Amino acid sequence: MWRPILLFGILIASPAISWCDTVQFTVEPANIGTVIQAPFVDLFSSGLNGTVLSGQSLSLDLVLSNDVLARLFLSDPTTFGIGLTIDTNAGTFPGFAGPTAGFLLDPSGNQLGSSQVAGRADSSDGSFSMGLVSFTRADLNGAVVIDISSVQFNTTFPNDGAVITNANLRFSFNGISGVDGVEFGTAKQLPEPSTLGLTLVGALVLALAAWRRTLKQLFIHLP
Repeated sequence: MWRPILLFGILIASPAISWCDTVQFTVEPANIGTVIQAPFVDLFSSGLNGTVLSGQSLSLDLVLSNDVLARLFLSDPTTFGIGLTIDTNAGTFPGFAGPTAGFLLDPSGNQLGSSQVAGRADSSDGSFSMGLVSFTRADLNGAVVIDISSVQFNTTFPNDGAVITNANLRFSFNGISGVDGVEFGTAKQLPEPSTLGLTLVGALVLALAAWRRTLKQLFIHLP
């Protein structure tokens, strides 16, 4: 009888032991089924609220609620980023998260692409953050349109005793304006990705053609 109790005590006492947590982010109904082409899109969650920062190691699965997927339109995956910002009541810099790595999750919740080292930061407003920005075409199986259920971060929280008050998941797009973006919806709500891939390629060709025409006009008007 004492062995299970001892094991439980060790798990509680040792923040270095990793544990898994699923955090759900809700997409507003108005944003379902619409391609959002903006520099960034933010989703929020209260799933970690009340957690005390005690240096605990976590494997965080950040998923979209109600089986919603995020369909990414990426002309260049190197311009895409996905990050997590956690707000706390620290009132000042809460400290950096420990060494962090992460990867995208496919619609079935499995790893998509390679794991990469995450960038980390903290802020005087009591928040700390982590993000992935080193995606390649190989991470997306060579596709320009890809569906994900979200992202996983393997990280260690700061150890300052502050309490989490909110979490923000941000999709960042710095590619071609009017081409790159995201569409949210369930598998049944989203159209076939193969057709959309061809549409994105067509839009990309048009954007590049317009860019070349602009360069040509600038060249002609140079003294």
